[in-house]
Amino acid sequence: MPFKKKLVVTVGTKEWRVDIPRPPKHATHARLICVNQTYDNGNPKTATLPLQDFGCFQGVSGDFNYIRMDKKGKVSEEYDGTWYWDGYQVEGIEKLIEKDA
Repeated sequence: MPFKKKLVVTVGTKEWRVDIPRPPKHATHARLICVNQTYDNGNPKTATLPLQDFGCFQGVSGDFNYIRMDKKGKVSEEYDGTWYWDGYQVEGIEKLIEKDA
């Protein structure tokens, strides 16, 4: 009988370790859309990082979602679901961790 997949995964190493909701099967990157930082034209600032580098979002808050990118940087798929990153952890991650236990 196979194991049930956990709702939360830990990515990164050492001080960059972060718990995030389990990404979809083929997701490779996370895209963060900043809540309170915008360009001069009013568009929100965005950042895209590989999932293993998710800890680099520390100190910046915003909504993130999972995407699939190829090696050339072309987005091939965007997944449903958006989570709020407060700069240090995902909002509501404690509830997901409790469900796993």
